[in-house]
Amino acid sequence: ISASTTALTEGTFPAETVPTVVTVSATVNTYGQWFRSTEIVRSQAFDDIKAEGTKALGETMANSHDQLTRNVVNAGSTVQYASTSGSRGGVASGLYINSAELREAIATLKGADAPKFDDNTYVCIIHPDTEQDLFNDSAIVNAFSYAANRGPSNPLASGELGNYLGVKFVTTSNSATTATGLSGPNGQTTVYLTVLFGKGYFGEVGLSAMTSELIYHEPGSSGALNDPLSQVWSLGYKFAHAAVRLDENRAVRIEHASPAGTI
Repeated sequence: ISASTTALTEGTFPAETVPTVVTVSATVNTYGQWFRSTEIVRSQAFDDIKAEGTKALGETMANSHDQLTRNVVNAGSTVQYASTSGSRGGVASGLYINSAELREAIATLKGADAPKFDDNTYVCIIHPDTEQDLFNDSAIVNAFSYAANRGPSNPLASGELGNYLGVKFVTTSNSATTATGLSGPNGQTTVYLTVLFGKGYFGEVGLSAMTSELIYHEPGSSGALNDPLSQVWSLGYKFAHAAVRLDENRAVRIEHASPAGTI
């Protein structure tokens, strides 16, 4: 809804405001994996295979959910290529992320009136290699060095990149990379896709009738045809998920190189 810049006339109400409503659609799909083992393994193995399998599948289910959302988040249309590069294929070794690139991306979000989260920060998803590069930036290190908080929770002591210029960093190996940068003497440059976004950039939805679940079937539950001697059991997971971008103006994807990423 546009701002009001025309004064009201006393005793006269203005024309009705008609808000712009945009429908965003996403398809909910289901995902899952499973494995099968035997009653001998379950009863005689040194480790509790069922318990260990449950833990492993639970971690994989969470990781799958994260990567599905990442793929949607990374596909935004607002892109900033590091330094002098003008395309992903032009990202060369040496064109790294730094405080200047962050300031440019922050300015883009603020210029688009992208709202911050409730803690008054934007969120930036970074790869561990990118975190290392940012700790090499003297402007960022100096900011933390002179911060009021110089105790054990200071990022320089904790090793976890803290808030910088109103940006909260989240480090994950699931932050996407792609080996499609400029070719150099050491091979093709790996391009890192760092996403900086504000509140309302994307949404996620599941299916209430199909909540995430771990599924276990006892030996013999497959019936006479598939398990006539009750010898095998299975363990798996299934979940429904969809992610969708809601407002392309609320994120910037910075595409850059890293010293650790030239292959």
